[in-house]
Amino acid sequence: MIRHVFAIAAMGLATAIQPARGQDSAACAALASSANAYAFLQIVDAPTTVLSAKIVPAGGNGSIVEADLPEICRVEGQIAPYIGFNLRLPTKSWNGKFMMGGCGGPCGTFMDDRIDPALVRGYAVVVTDMGHKGPGFQFMLNNPQGQIDFGFRATHVTAVAAKELIAAFYGKRAERNYYWGCSTGGRQGMVSAQRFPEDFEGIIAGAPVWNQTGNNPFFNAWGAIQNLDKDGKPILDAAKLPLVHGAVMKACDAMDGLADGILQDPRRCAWDPKELQCQGRARSDCLTAAEADVVRKIYTGPIDARGHRLFFGMVRGSEDQWGSWIGADGRSGAAIAGPDGFASTTIGFAGYSLSGVTDFAPARDFDYQRDPARLGLKEYIFNAQNPDLRRYKNAGGKLIVYTGWHDASIPPEQAVDYYDTATRTMGGPTATTDFFRLFLLPAVNHCRYGFGGAEVDWITALENWVEKGQAPDQVIAHHMIEEPYPSVPRDVDGATSYTRAPRHPLKPGDFDRARPVYAYPDVAAYAGSGDPSKPESWRKAPR
Repeated sequence: MIRHVFAIAAMGLATAIQPARGQDSAACAALASSANAYAFLQIVDAPTTVLSAKIVPAGGNGSIVEADLPEICRVEGQIAPYIGFNLRLPTKSWNGKFMMGGCGGPCGTFMDDRIDPALVRGYAVVVTDMGHKGPGFQFMLNNPQGQIDFGFRATHVTAVAAKELIAAFYGKRAERNYYWGCSTGGRQGMVSAQRFPEDFEGIIAGAPVWNQTGNNPFFNAWGAIQNLDKDGKPILDAAKLPLVHGAVMKACDAMDGLADGILQDPRRCAWDPKELQCQGRARSDCLTAAEADVVRKIYTGPIDARGHRLFFGMVRGSEDQWGSWIGADGRSGAAIAGPDGFASTTIGFAGYSLSGVTDFAPARDFDYQRDPARLGLKEYIFNAQNPDLRRYKNAGGKLIVYTGWHDASIPPEQAVDYYDTATRTMGGPTATTDFFRLFLLPAVNHCRYGFGGAEVDWITALENWVEKGQAPDQVIAHHMIEEPYPSVPRDVDGATSYTRAPRHPLKPGDFDRARPVYAYPDVAAYAGSGDPSKPESWRKAPR
């Protein structure tokens, strides 16, 4: 056996770790041995217990989701007091690099498949449950430790522990440390850039939940609340959303040079819902005055009694994503219904009951005059809105943020607002673009899906920037023939089928069109000729 040294620099200690020669089953098992337990418990800020470490053969469980995965040493552990993690270490194909994957929603489990595209490239990869087990946000109630872990601690200490375990297993540290996540995972990435700038040289943050405390009442529930009449019944039925969407497309679709059902920059569209308002009696092919007012309020976003805008609304062209807000057949949308809807998430993030109600209050009990000020009680734990990224830039970090223009979970305009604010804070566009790029994906939903191209090779874009100095002025967005959602079972002709996260480079049969998406503020426009499904038929629109 050879001796690997496990260094705990902050304590000036050198603790011996003795796995077998090479990265074999003995070396893997040694990570969970009692001989090494004390060393891992001494990791500064991340006292770690390895619960299990075992070899998983190539192909994993044999399913289509894991068919191309390499042989790994799978390490499950816990960081005191409650943070769980799953680290996967390639035994024969390690590329010398580390990438942490983000989770989604409330987390509470190991979302391994989200980072599989990095594992198949040879990365050592890790994910965390963010400090709790199980679905839903109810774990936050009366749980300060759970709030802190979910808010900012879990991502950082998991990265710290993973780096030490990687060094112990391979006998050397990773040459590069990267992060990639979307939604809650996007927020994890922004928290890392803002609070822990030394953790990752490169970060990919997709659709970040910038304002975790205010996003639900200000964005997810606002439209649903505005759609309720005095009796609590929906005003606008989801059946009319295609009518609204069609009117928007008719008015604005060709502004980018091609009428194809995709708005490259929805902010250029100024369609007014009054143009669809019925002249006379109500009909199925027009909007009543009340329905048109609901549409206008969803575009505008929440305002207070003085008319001040509190948050962002939805963009024009995204009406096909409003179903969870609007509801159908006289029933409220899911955004304000169910035990894991508005009340549980808002009370959990804000840490208090709404408007004096002590249980899970319905969304309409949120007081837009009084309650917004109370959200600040927990902003310091959950939110990732600090535009001062000087420490991350000074650490040499590179940051890629992306979001879909049709995102109905996180307002896409908030990403624009954050980038613009960061640009002013950092000293202008030149000082910002050398380490931070924003990509706005046309007609793409939350993290994936949508009529636009949602699939981008973000890993290669980040690698080229960090390792080769090639800043991503543009990326190629692909519209997949079969929309992927990692590990979600689907019924196909009576049989259960699983899809997996796409592997790059994509095969020609995987997608039916591809287009460039330029780094903000640039926008793509059709060149006027050529196959619009090919990237070469698009150019950068004049500013």
